Amino acid sequence: MKSRRSVAFVLSALAALAVAVPMMARNASAKNSKGTTATMEVLSTATIGGKEIKPGTYTFQADESTLTVLRGGKMVAEVPVQWKDETNKPNDSNIVVQNNAIKEVHFGGKMKYVEVME
Repeated sequence: MKSRRSVAFVLSALAALAVAVPMMARNASAKNSKGTTATMEVLSTATIGGKEIKPGTYTFQADESTLTVLRGGKMVAEVPVQWKDETNKPNDSNIVVQNNAIKEVHFGGKMKYVEVME
């Protein structure tokens, strides 16, 4: 009788693990995903999120809702974004500046870009 309970317990535990492990793996990969990243040269002074961006090399990291701008590994600005569909897949990454403000970031090889929500 004792061994039947043990076998039933072990089988129940294995069934629970069979369901939980794929769910944990999916959640871990989503948390580890840093989104889309591009490193670009900003050629003239611009603003984003009220912060001034001086000429230089910057890394633009976009996730589902936020664009983070880094220079030398340090965060310079962070702004909310909305993803939009590209009409054509760009070969290179680029930024769109209007009135000295960064409005869009396009990622080379991707069919989506981000629009800055300010």
